[in-house]
Amino acid sequence: MKDKTVNEVLKVLHKHKTVLILRNKVRRTGVGFKIKDGKVTEDVGIIIFVRNKPSVQALLEDRTEPVPKEIEGYKTDIINIPLGFTPRLNRLLLTSVLPDDLRHRPFSGGAAIINATGEPATGTLGMVVNKSGASDKLYAITNNHVGANEDVEGVEPPTARKGDPITQPGAHGGGRVPDDVIANLSEWNRLKPSSPNKVNYYDFAMAEITAERKAMAKPYEIMGIGKVRGIEEIHLGDKVMKRGRTTQKTIGRVTAVAIESTVDYQGYPCNFMDQVAITGIPETTPFSLPGDSGSIIVSANKISGRNSYGVKALLFAGGRSEDGIDHTIASPIKRIADDFDLDI
Repeated sequence: MKDKTVNEVLKVLHKHKTVLILRNKVRRTGVGFKIKDGKVTEDVGIIIFVRNKPSVQALLEDRTEPVPKEIEGYKTDIINIPLGFTPRLNRLLLTSVLPDDLRHRPFSGGAAIINATGEPATGTLGMVVNKSGASDKLYAITNNHVGANEDVEGVEPPTARKGDPITQPGAHGGGRVPDDVIANLSEWNRLKPSSPNKVNYYDFAMAEITAERKAMAKPYEIMGIGKVRGIEEIHLGDKVMKRGRTTQKTIGRVTAVAIESTVDYQGYPCNFMDQVAITGIPETTPFSLPGDSGSIIVSANKISGRNSYGVKALLFAGGRSEDGIDHTIASPIKRIADDFDLDI
């Protein structure tokens, strides 16, 4: 029933998107639960993300019409993210939680990693996988901005090269080359800066586990969660969990889907389509923080008949709204697996 409602709201949103852009000057949209008084409700409507929620007077001066409270019977909800959505990489900043920057041997999903050729920072190893039909090799999957140093299309020279060393732990844990190299960068998508004809569907990189570290890798496993296997679609209202370097294991709920938004990389805004938003349970607890980029998001319950959790999405960005709720942004995993021939 909820999926039917989402599809109906999505049709209405698509129908009115041009008007919203021209009259109301909003582009960052999605379908999700309305938030009221700092709480996620069960009302499904059109979600609009903004960086600054202008006053009525400011709108009039800018000759911009206010967003209607309802569109064809569906409520709208404007969520103000003052700093916008940004990559969840930790650049040696202090956090309010105790992160895991330990050197893990053996290692699996949820461990701290980084491309050692970039600036001192730390992200998360999502999980270790095979490629389809390539069982003799193992790969660590994470984000472009973790494994490939925010490599943006058209920016030269590239910020990453095939073979770059990936260390576990990252910079916070004192990861060193060559002692802590667990993998070498092998494939990634160069992020497309905003333009009318360019869009991103994910922020992804993968690195081949070195021959010396293969015996220490634990494929299809995430620390604190266990075995993960099989792709599951991600839907509005899904209860999910992840294990990241900073906030470690957290549980959340998908609060918006079909999101179109923008994330800044190296000062280049990049448009993303078909993303999802997740808030923590309860809403006052963040599902992720800087340093959790690259985490794999899985189902909160094991797949029926299996002793494993289904893989749903790849975490890469987030932002805090003016009411104090943190919104994590993630990419559904199926498109990534198909494009990079991953055996998940």
